[in-house]
Amino acid sequence: MKLYRCRICGDTYLGSEAPSHCPFCGAHRALIVDTTEFPSGINDVQPTESELADLNASIELERANTRFYLGMALRKENEALSSGYKRLAKVEAEHCGIFCKLAKVAKPADLMEPGETSGDWKTDIEESLGREKRASSLYDEFAARATGERLKEVWEAISAVEADHIELDKVALTLVD
Repeated sequence: MKLYRCRICGDTYLGSEAPSHCPFCGAHRALIVDTTEFPSGINDVQPTESELADLNASIELERANTRFYLGMALRKENEALSSGYKRLAKVEAEHCGIFCKLAKVAKPADLMEPGETSGDWKTDIEESLGREKRASSLYDEFAARATGERLKEVWEAISAVEADHIELDKVALTLVD
């Protein structure tokens, strides 16, 4: 057994090999390293004014998505979908925490409070699909204009995770048609 650490969220994982995705933030395997390879001070960044604005926008986006998915998770009529969106909410909350750490601000107080949904699975999954597409695209923009390598790495990694979520939403839509 070995101890691995995610370069994006910093959480550790114990296993015989690195997982395909971080179980906490969803980062891809290439970003999961042996703990001895994890750089100390990795999040000691000094964001520019523009990067700080982008971090704050990222925090708000992840906050809103976390709350939306928690709202979806409250539904009882489809346990598989409810459970899936509960897990998705945890990943989005982890993303929010990562951005808060980089911006050196506290997590939003209402982060884990369920938000409003339409109450219709198809409508809400389509809304989720739009949210994930916006997030992935926005994080690509933020990464492209980032001046710091760490911020670029984080936005690129989380954009890739959001792209994975787009695929999950597409599968979820097939379960409600």
